[in-house]
Amino acid sequence: MRTHIAPLALAAALLISCGGQSVPFRQPARATTLHLDESDDEILRIALNARNTLNVFFRHLNTPDAGERNFSVKYALPVDDGGDVDVEQIWIGNIGFRDGGFYGTVASTPVYLTSLGRGDRVGFSAEAVTDWMFTRNGRIVGGYSIRYLLERIPEDERSDGQRRTLLMFD
Repeated sequence: MRTHIAPLALAAALLISCGGQSVPFRQPARATTLHLDESDDEILRIALNARNTLNVFFRHLNTPDAGERNFSVKYALPVDDGGDVDVEQIWIGNIGFRDGGFYGTVASTPVYLTSLGRGDRVGFSAEAVTDWMFTRNGRIVGGYSIRYLLERIPEDERSDGQRRTLLMFD
């Protein structure tokens, strides 16, 4: 079983700060797309940790400290016909809670979820969250899957944006 991780470069576009001010969510013109075997032990550990620490994420989302913004969760959605890809993981921003459920806005353009587009509003359940993140004063809190995936790229193959993103992690 394989999973598709929505464009990795989105992390850089979401989080790069300019003069201490956060940049709004946006999709880069070109992004790196990764395919992973869902049996990757570290990705599975990161997803379990994300679900086990969602209370931390929601505590900050509900009462953010000064400088905290860009709250997002990564959510796994099954694809109808992705060939050998069963699940696409997408980042969802603008998180809210209403009528007993969580919802947010798709922060990137899905590749295999043709019924969804960037900016679409979607509901999600905590049980399928695979990562979460926010920024605090321009530094990334959470986002462990992004860090792990970027660190897997050989240093000489990383883009400048990927290098800058890695330096943003607390």
